[in-house]
Amino acid sequence: MGTEVITIDGPTSSGKNSVGFLLAKKLDYRYIDTGMIYRAGAFKILKQNIPPSDIEKILEVYRNLNVRFEMDGGWKMFLDEEDVTEALHEPAVSELTSKVSAIQQVRDIMKGLQRKIAGSGRVVMGGRDIGSEIFPDASFKFFLTASVKVRAQRRFKQLQRKNPTIKYEDVLSSMIERDKRDFTREASPMRVPENARVIDNSNLSVEQTVEKMLQHIHA
Repeated sequence: MGTEVITIDGPTSSGKNSVGFLLAKKLDYRYIDTGMIYRAGAFKILKQNIPPSDIEKILEVYRNLNVRFEMDGGWKMFLDEEDVTEALHEPAVSELTSKVSAIQQVRDIMKGLQRKIAGSGRVVMGGRDIGSEIFPDASFKFFLTASVKVRAQRRFKQLQRKNPTIKYEDVLSSMIERDKRDFTREASPMRVPENARVIDNSNLSVEQTVEKMLQHIHA
């Protein structure tokens, strides 16, 4: 097989990141979270005060993204050599990411970038269209899911650490809205990739989810 890529797709807070990281460690692969690359672009757009209507400037940001990942002692993302891992989960970044990722030209730029990053092989790549659009021929494709209430609870716990005043109801309604956008957008709508193994991890831990994936890979 040429490039060895394992794809993991799924909606927000379906555990792609933690599961992908652990799976990659167990297989001695690299883990790439493509959602964080979209977020890095959104972070830069916000930092430069680019209005969401200025498509040309937005495309310029994505064309010139300088990102890299580290896996030592936890997964980290660097943008222009600065560790931005924590900053990329800010609500404003999430909101803008959802909008810019629906722009077809942004997705086209990202498609090239994602393929380039995975070029050296032995990669676990997580996202929303990896198995369907980016690597449709990957040998192993997974689609992680969980009920929207479980996913909202996970995201709520994450956000609550930074902002104790945040309300679960707000997180839930914004997640329902995000799901709707992801599944109905014109540019690469989220769907279960052909031949993907679907795993509902509403009641599974990260370790149990990875165990299921490894059983499938080694079968």
